Amino acid sequence: MKPNEFWNSTYREINIYTQANLCHVIDNFRQDIRLQEAVTDKLIMADAMSNKKPKIIQLQKVFKNLFPSKEENIQSPEEITKRMREIMKVEKNDSKI
Repeated sequence: MKPNEFWNSTYREINIYTQANLCHVIDNFRQDIRLQEAVTDKLIMADAMSNKKPKIIQLQKVFKNLFPSKEENIQSPEEITKRMREIMKVEKNDSKI
């Protein structure tokens, strides 16, 4: 979003933009954590020749609130359809105002 677009936008458009930007930043952060964790695990395992029982602490366990459990992310197609219909109703009502 360009500065002149920002000043001419509605509150709703700015909110959507900032939420999408926040999701993008969090996804990049998660990707960096996973990459660094994989590299660290490889280094620890390579050093395992000298240390027979290396202690590996998973970063995903340290940042629990950044990585939701996989059980919570699974949604049925019916739940997805229901949520999309609710979003469409809200957007339709907002456009009438």
